[in-house]
Amino acid sequence: MNPAVSLIVAVYKRPDFLEKIFASLSLQTFTNFEVLIADDGSGPDLAEEVRRFRGVSPIPVRHVRHEDAGFRKTIIVNEAAAQAASDYLIFIDGDCVLHHRFVEAHYRHKRHGLVLAGRRVMLSESLTARITRADVASKRLEWPGFWWNGCLSGQRKHGIYVPGSFALENAFGKRYWVVGSNFSVHEADFRSVNGYDEAIVGRGVEDINLTERFRLKGLRIKTITREALQYHLFHRSDPMPHDAETYHRLCFPQQYWAAKGIEGHRSGAVDVHAVPEET
Repeated sequence: MNPAVSLIVAVYKRPDFLEKIFASLSLQTFTNFEVLIADDGSGPDLAEEVRRFRGVSPIPVRHVRHEDAGFRKTIIVNEAAAQAASDYLIFIDGDCVLHHRFVEAHYRHKRHGLVLAGRRVMLSESLTARITRADVASKRLEWPGFWWNGCLSGQRKHGIYVPGSFALENAFGKRYWVVGSNFSVHEADFRSVNGYDEAIVGRGVEDINLTERFRLKGLRIKTITREALQYHLFHRSDPMPHDAETYHRLCFPQQYWAAKGIEGHRSGAVDVHAVPEET
């Protein structure tokens, strides 16, 4: 049977982070999902972590990878979405550990023509260094007392599980934007804007661009904060490479369709582990 959900995980290196994400996937209350690792050019250590999880988990996992040529998340995520077996897509990043009801929350509230946008608790460098796989597997990470002093005070509201509390925010029409580490959408709606704009290379504006194109298409964006919870592991990021003119142009697209996107995807990326290893 085809999975009800395809969970796409955008990764670049950090197999230690992926190990913790896999631990959180094993806890999910909603289990009818597959995982596609959208790998932006990581090395063999990350491939080994995927192989390890595939050997012990009943969750179907595919590892879709292209070579490292700088930040090309838009391309590899589109490729993973093109290979998804489900008609409903959830997108996360490889630095975000999931609450055990994360997939359930997204699946429960899905609707055609609707994009669900969640948020994340940004954990500190010192707390991230102390978190173990056991902290995730035991659900200790989900206890507010565990991370309360290890994040900015303004982030704490994103880590409290209060299902349905976002209804009031949506009712008052507050504008939300898509964060690439926590959103979901029907595949047909993702394809209706041609997915991520692959002309965007380098970090920083791909999610804003996608958000605006969703809106131009007429898709509704609703928050699912405080129900689809995730915990962002600290890491340092490269500065955004875009100049002011490029930043403005990408953040305020004039049409919903990306000229270069998921349509006709021919990246040549394949499931790394579908190819027999040499002996």
